[in-house]
Amino acid sequence: MVRLAFYLTIRREARGVNADVAADGPPRDPAPADAVIARLSLLAMAGTRMAGALDMEQVARQLVEVALAGFADTAGVYVAEHLIVGDEIPRPSGTRSVEVRRIALGAAHTDLEDCFPSGEVLVFAPDSAVAVCVREGTVQRFAELPADIGTAHPGARDRLGDLADFLLVPLKTDASILGFVAFARGPAAGPFSDEHTAVAVELTALAAGCLDTARRYQREHAAARALQAGLMPRLLGTVPGVQVAHRSVPAGHANLVGGDWCDIVPLSAGRVALVIGDAMGHGSAAAAAMVQLRAAARTLAMLDLGPARILTWLDRIAPSLGPVQFATCVCAVLDTTTRTGVLGRAGHPPPIMLRPDGGCDTVDMPPGLPLGLGNTVYEDVRVPFPDGTTLVLYTDGLIESRDRDLESGLAALRSALADATASLDEACGAVVAKLVSTPSQDDVTVMLVRAHDQGVKSAPEER
Repeated sequence: MVRLAFYLTIRREARGVNADVAADGPPRDPAPADAVIARLSLLAMAGTRMAGALDMEQVARQLVEVALAGFADTAGVYVAEHLIVGDEIPRPSGTRSVEVRRIALGAAHTDLEDCFPSGEVLVFAPDSAVAVCVREGTVQRFAELPADIGTAHPGARDRLGDLADFLLVPLKTDASILGFVAFARGPAAGPFSDEHTAVAVELTALAAGCLDTARRYQREHAAARALQAGLMPRLLGTVPGVQVAHRSVPAGHANLVGGDWCDIVPLSAGRVALVIGDAMGHGSAAAAAMVQLRAAARTLAMLDLGPARILTWLDRIAPSLGPVQFATCVCAVLDTTTRTGVLGRAGHPPPIMLRPDGGCDTVDMPPGLPLGLGNTVYEDVRVPFPDGTTLVLYTDGLIESRDRDLESGLAALRSALADATASLDEACGAVVAKLVSTPSQDDVTVMLVRAHDQGVKSAPEER
């Protein structure tokens, strides 16, 4: 609303200037019209460049570049340290120091990075001009650089030259103050007028909104990354008798987590349990159901239950998980001593066995019904798992899309696997690269598990 009112004011000013020209001929003083156009141009350029950035430092650099394009001789952006490190919007009291981090600074005619490095953390006393600016949200103006601002480095004042007018403008949003922006001018540019101060306030308000958006995006991005990392298999050192590689590709550009998961659980007596599943939907709701299903599957596997019994219990658990109830799943228990595997399937795409000679076989097993329908009977299927054989587990996003049905997708997967002669991890990456477009239409998870001689110590490959 503040920005809208400002732009309406600009338009009214411009119309007023034009009306004077129409009534009285050439304007007596063209400067007001030029000032209106310059203000509007500066703010439009700043809004366009900053609005496209979702990184706080990038927003700050864009602001500095715009400010140096004729508005100020130097500009620096300082953001509260709590906001960057602790993700907490600071609300300093009158008795607390203000701690800020310089995230961007530039000068029109010199390089100040050695004296005013980006990333430097500064602490200002409670009675300093910076503290007043951030605490009260008011513009501070000086005829010379205050002693407590950026003078810790040798030669800092000399490098600033003859700057003679300084503005500290708070980075204000509707809810808080994120930090401040420092503008400075030299004698050639002249001091900041009241109109310049108004432009600095509006420019900084634009930056504050963009910085807050970037802050929220980075916070959510980091949280999603942490969740995603926590949901992938925790491969503990060497898993005797097998090698494992996997990939996970969330749907679209925005999602970093979804309903897909995979897991590997070492068991006693040379056995290992493998689980891959797909909870219906995308985003946080599907991820919440998936987290609970994955935890339950891991617990059930550690109780030495077979795949069919694991799926039966997951089928009972799924309806209590909230709005995202239905899921598909494949469970497998591989015995690395007898080189056999037992598999169960709940409405999930069928596993594939990749033979050492490059041939591919789809495992013949009952499809089962998805988890969450209740009272479903699942069956175990026993298959041989000799040395060099690779069990391929995947979710439907790998093989199905708007442009590819199940049968053609399976054929494409078998072809991609047959061509994969590199290491297990490279083969996994090659399959995803060949079959998954970017952005993906659906969440995709792939896990390749290869039997090998237990005398060979081979660490699992994770990506």
